[in-house]
Amino acid sequence: MKGENLIIKDWRNIDISFGLIYPNIHKIGMSSYSIRLLYFLLNSYDNIVCERVFLPDNVKYPSHAFYNPKNQIRSVENRILLDEFDILGFSLQFENDFKNILWILEDSRIPIKNQARESITKEDGSPYPLIIAGGPVATSNPIPFSLFFDLFFIGDSEPNLEPFLKLFETYKDGKIDKKELLKKAQSIEGLFVPSLNNKVIRAVKQDLDQAPIPDYQLLSKSSEKNQIFMSNYFIEINRGCPFKCKFCISSFHNSPFRNRSFNKIINAIDNGIKYSHFDTISMIGSCVSANPKFAEICEYILENGIRFTIPSIRIEHLNAKIIQLFEVGNIKTITLAPETGSEKLRYKLGKKISDEKIYSVLEDLKKSKIRNVKLYFLIGLPEETNENIDDTIDMLKNFENMGFDKDSLRVNINPLIPKLNTPYENKPDFFLDENINKLKLAYQKIENETKKLPSIKLKFQNISRIIKNAKLQALISLGDKKIGLLLTNYYLEGAHFGALRKAEKMADITINDYFQKIRNGLSPWRI
Repeated sequence: MKGENLIIKDWRNIDISFGLIYPNIHKIGMSSYSIRLLYFLLNSYDNIVCERVFLPDNVKYPSHAFYNPKNQIRSVENRILLDEFDILGFSLQFENDFKNILWILEDSRIPIKNQARESITKEDGSPYPLIIAGGPVATSNPIPFSLFFDLFFIGDSEPNLEPFLKLFETYKDGKIDKKELLKKAQSIEGLFVPSLNNKVIRAVKQDLDQAPIPDYQLLSKSSEKNQIFMSNYFIEINRGCPFKCKFCISSFHNSPFRNRSFNKIINAIDNGIKYSHFDTISMIGSCVSANPKFAEICEYILENGIRFTIPSIRIEHLNAKIIQLFEVGNIKTITLAPETGSEKLRYKLGKKISDEKIYSVLEDLKKSKIRNVKLYFLIGLPEETNENIDDTIDMLKNFENMGFDKDSLRVNINPLIPKLNTPYENKPDFFLDENINKLKLAYQKIENETKKLPSIKLKFQNISRIIKNAKLQALISLGDKKIGLLLTNYYLEGAHFGALRKAEKMADITINDYFQKIRNGLSPWRI
């Protein structure tokens, strides 16, 4: 694995060491814009060193059952053991990385619970690192993680990173102790201290033009077939989403919607070309096509002889000009999200796109040079009926009748994961014991009705595993401290689905009862 724009500092000349942790494997972590941005921001301080940490491949749970000191986890840049850092900062992007967080702490011989770290020190008498976290999972609901972390960044990190680092420096210099550090931290907007349970206002970087895009970006050159986006250059186009779909955390946890200006984006592209070697730019944002200069940005990238990728595009934003730009850019696959084949249910979700528009766009794509379309659908939606599942099947059959090539329509179907602080926060109905079989039947019906359609390639195989993973994700996204304890036992028992059932008995709580409490109005976290 070769890296570009790696930053390696001399530890003898720094005041604060920061281990930046993505709790999953390298190729997934290096596809995260957050990791590249934080690495750049932290290393821009002369007196701070930031080194990356990723989950090793093929780990087994729990760490202590398979521990080998020769393979103890270390940082990428200088191979530093994690307990030697002053701060360990986790980027929480996905709920189901929960088990990986505990694995990393345990493998590093760091007590996983924050209270344990208060009462003991390392063998040399020095304190353990401050364990902090940020990212969409932390903003959405840090409570089930609050047993493990000392502090959370809620919302955007740019407004409060420097005040926090200055405060930490007074702690590192011995001017205040850890208790005083945490007490003072709660006065910084956007910082949540679990031990103090302080009320938090989500931090927001109001002017995206004032948020830097790293000129020197970490680019990983790999011979792996599935690199994801490791060698791409990332440009953040906007933040948040203007459309307020009721299931979408970006619309509610990352508001207001903010566009970066055209001039700032062009300047970032020019700097990227100057300082890094890449052939593809990945545009970053929950709705990049909502930037009023989206077409002009695409044109500028292509004029410089560079390819581009986008995460997905709003169906109503696709027109002849945009499709032509995608063709010139040699884009082979485009991602759309109809969510459901029922127009009525789609409108209830807040996604006000008509069936007519969806079919019109698919017809235009069929006539274009774009060969593949990824399609995202949801099941387990509030007010969903068996007829709505039939509507989705009918829509897929209508797509098939348009004459797409074999396997060119790649269909992803996921259960709705309710999130706190969204309109669907109290809607875990399909994960209740009496309803969960409905998800399985919906998957089976879609599979049976579409498996003989040549153009449709379903992107799911093990239905039971998909549903179990979704249920676990929903539990974490809606969880409280008791769920945090349950999940700790789940990890310690091996982090498999049998371990989850055993953890329920150990914690004297049932997931079903907890979901019922959520339905009845329990909300562990408010921002």
